[in-house]
Amino acid sequence: MLAISLEQRAHRKASVRVLRCRRCQWLWRSFPRLHQPQLSYAMRQSRWGLTIMEIQPSGELQPGDLLRAGRYEIKQLRRSAPDKDIYLAQDRVLACPVAIDVFSNNNSILPNGLTVSAWEACVLGQLGDHPNIAKAHDYWEDGKTAVMATRYLSGGTLRDLISQSQETGGLPVERIMQLSTEIARGLEHIHGRRILYNDLQPCNVLLDEWGAVHLVDFDTAVSLDEPGMSDLSQRPVIVYTAPELTDGGSADERADLYSLGATMYEMVSGHPPFAGTREQILAARRTGPPPALEQDDLPEALRDLIFSMLAQDLEQRPASAAEVIRRLDGIRATRAEVEQILAGDETATLEFKSSLRTPIRTLTKEEKSHISSLQRDLEHAVLKTVTAFLNSYGGILVIGVADDHSVIGIEVDYPTTMGSSDGWRLKFDKLVSEHLDKGALNFIDLRLEPWRGRTIAIVKCSKREEPTLIGDDELFVRRTASSAKLSMREALAWWRERRG
Repeated sequence: MLAISLEQRAHRKASVRVLRCRRCQWLWRSFPRLHQPQLSYAMRQSRWGLTIMEIQPSGELQPGDLLRAGRYEIKQLRRSAPDKDIYLAQDRVLACPVAIDVFSNNNSILPNGLTVSAWEACVLGQLGDHPNIAKAHDYWEDGKTAVMATRYLSGGTLRDLISQSQETGGLPVERIMQLSTEIARGLEHIHGRRILYNDLQPCNVLLDEWGAVHLVDFDTAVSLDEPGMSDLSQRPVIVYTAPELTDGGSADERADLYSLGATMYEMVSGHPPFAGTREQILAARRTGPPPALEQDDLPEALRDLIFSMLAQDLEQRPASAAEVIRRLDGIRATRAEVEQILAGDETATLEFKSSLRTPIRTLTKEEKSHISSLQRDLEHAVLKTVTAFLNSYGGILVIGVADDHSVIGIEVDYPTTMGSSDGWRLKFDKLVSEHLDKGALNFIDLRLEPWRGRTIAIVKCSKREEPTLIGDDELFVRRTASSAKLSMREALAWWRERRG
């Protein structure tokens, strides 16, 4: 049985303890044997008209303990923090699991007159029902103790997910972008309510049973209309905190975007952008950006977005969470486009090349002695396709992918292109400029995309009204899935038809 009340009966010269049987839930009365000063109480009326004071222990709750007139049954302690304990409980009214936050020392009063727990509950109330933000079901206070019930999220934290993923090579890029977008949507909603989250980090990103994101812990959130309500300049944990906050300066929504950048950095690398003591982190941030992200299939646009959010100067960060979402959607759309391109067969507007200038197959000894000639032939094949697209209806040339769709990667060309993607790009531009007319590059869009651990080149060619020749006399057009060289007579007929 669980003692849930202790009262003085005026008509009896003794104390009466009221007990509840956990099995049948009947109340029983007995004379007290021991006083229990460690208990705090919440008032309720018993079936006998007695004033019942329900237990809310200032120490650890035990499985089976009941709160809020028996509505919530404690199942287990999930996490202890300096300011609160978090329990898994069962809501016996709604028949669903809930998380119970017990703030055992609720004395701190904020400048707005609310306790920390009341402010957190108030923030969650203002944020309402959003798919990426925790939702409060109930809140009550009794003396120094406050209790808040929220939806129980069974998928663990983002920190757990990152840690587990390191055993299998890290989080996939698609999952990183999905999680990042959901966090950004939560931030967009928070900022739309004129609130600064102030505590975005992987341990405060919880996942539900479907893996969807929910932001939790809003005790350090502040109103953007009252930015001085919270001072985080002396906060001990600053890995994810924006520099303007640790320096004690003013902040806006872009402070949360810094935290999002740090969280995304950790999703990619498995560790925060900076590590060490508070002093070491502050010194490292002043020195320069965090170490480069080396994940092979990380899109360059995503890498740039992460580092832009980690900029020391908030003016260099994205202007809003909405902008972050737009950029993530753009990266996702690009990847979907590449996926679709690679899934297609060669047509009048699509062709694949294994490399720009490096033979993929095994060469004979004689062929190796004429490697320069082979390289020129491969370069000419690329130029032939490009000019054919320009002279026809446009098209896409994918370099670094074989005809059977196996990904080779332009890295095979690196030994002859200064060993980098930048060198490869320069080689391609030089090749086009030297062999086609100077205006041709204006109709060519070259993108280098990480793909399956390698880099592929997507060369988009737009239709050009003027004829594009290789040198002075080679004119190619597309015919079905191949490029055809036109004779002088065919070229004249083609030109007359082109001009109408």
